[in-house]
Amino acid sequence: MKCCRGLRLRTLTLVLVATLLTSGLLSAAVSKADAPDVWRFGVAFTRSVWEGERRVPQSLGDYDLAPLRIGWYSDWSYNATPEQSRDQAPLEYVQLILVRDSAWPPAWDRIQAAVQANRGALWLIGNEPECPNQGNLTPQVYAERFHQARTAIRGWDSTARIGIGGVVEPTPLRLRWLDATLSAYQAQFGRSMTDNIDVWNIHMQILTEGPGNSGAGEPVGITFEPGEPRQYTLADCANVDLFKTLVRAFRTWLADKGERDKPLIISEMGVLMPSYLLIEDGSLSEPERIELGNRRIEQFMGHVFDWLLEARSASTGCTVDGNLLVQRWLWFSLNDSFYDEATQHGFNGALYDYASGRLTRFGHRMVAYRSQTKLVFLSLIER
Repeated sequence: MKCCRGLRLRTLTLVLVATLLTSGLLSAAVSKADAPDVWRFGVAFTRSVWEGERRVPQSLGDYDLAPLRIGWYSDWSYNATPEQSRDQAPLEYVQLILVRDSAWPPAWDRIQAAVQANRGALWLIGNEPECPNQGNLTPQVYAERFHQARTAIRGWDSTARIGIGGVVEPTPLRLRWLDATLSAYQAQFGRSMTDNIDVWNIHMQILTEGPGNSGAGEPVGITFEPGEPRQYTLADCANVDLFKTLVRAFRTWLADKGERDKPLIISEMGVLMPSYLLIEDGSLSEPERIELGNRRIEQFMGHVFDWLLEARSASTGCTVDGNLLVQRWLWFSLNDSFYDEATQHGFNGALYDYASGRLTRFGHRMVAYRSQTKLVFLSLIER
């Protein structure tokens, strides 16, 4: 029976791979043998990191990515010749065009060169376009810039795939921002924006919403009632239940829009807050809180990865991917500098220490998780 069960699972795996290849969800850079697992995992590569008050340039080739067993990466930019790791099969590079005022209009000639050199690539239009600390755009302006970028890219490569810019987190307030964006697009161009979106994309950084520069801020151009923004605690940054709830809410939103058959990726997820802020017990020393916070992040990684590999819904999941809720995800970050209180630069969660080139404890956790032996990364029981 064990042999027959293994054959059955391998058959299911091959069927899934064939479906994903046909639908364009898989990267050509990832082998069929690895596809059911490796292609789903990715990392955010920071091209320059803070060291005190200066930026230090980084090269992806300085990092050994093979132990992470990932299939894709992004660096919040676009490139005709994306970097590759020295010890890893070629990774899919997801291109991204920034849409904030300081980066718009972009260098269209460079984008054209990148499009034509990487036919069939996935292009994300914007990075947290609703966030005042990032894109800082109203729904009307984002709809216009999305249309300009999409039209240009598709004009140079009809096989290019287009993804929307990821909002910080799919809270009700940010879903209203997306609703307003779809309405603005319809009003400006006379057709549904969803017709021009091949891949749906969100970020999953659980941050409090509200005025000021901290947290996720308030979505630009949206009016709301007092108390409507989500007031998450600092510790909620690593809250597994909140993570699941927000992802499910976005998949429900997609289903309501008739968009279930399109893939959903999380192009940035992690725990940004310093580890000691994740532990609210004031009786503990800072070193104790740091250690407990680090453990919480390690637990968060394992629980979230397990859930992403298995979470599915017969009513909201992706119809071409076995009703799984999420198709691909990217951990923040590979190599960013850790938070420095003196300069207030940096974030938590890096897998590598950029200065030494060695794995951090989170990197070791990722390697340990990815080295686990599983027969197949499919859940046969709907959850």
